[in-house]
Amino acid sequence: MSVGMIVVFGILGLAGLALIALGYFLGMKKKTNLLFLLAGYDESRVKDEEALARVTGPFLIVLGIYLCSTPFLVYRFGPHKTFVPFIVLVVLGTIFVNLYCRYKEIT
Repeated sequence: MSVGMIVVFGILGLAGLALIALGYFLGMKKKTNLLFLLAGYDESRVKDEEALARVTGPFLIVLGIYLCSTPFLVYRFGPHKTFVPFIVLVVLGTIFVNLYCRYKEIT
């Protein structure tokens, strides 16, 4: 394994840990003051900040766990079979969170 791959895997691991921490603080601890870290967050459009944190927290934890396990998955299955499911997970998860928030009138 090359040095470049080790650096990339280290960055992915750190990004995964950051997502797990953010998801934990949003979803479990209800730290609504961290919502500004979400892309596209507009405080004036959110009706229930706690509900938004409760919905997005678990999604961020799942993404973080997948990113942390990426080095092992790439080693086992190869990069194409690892990153395509990640992209699908991000897209479908974002659509689900968005539709759920609109259905429950959180945003």
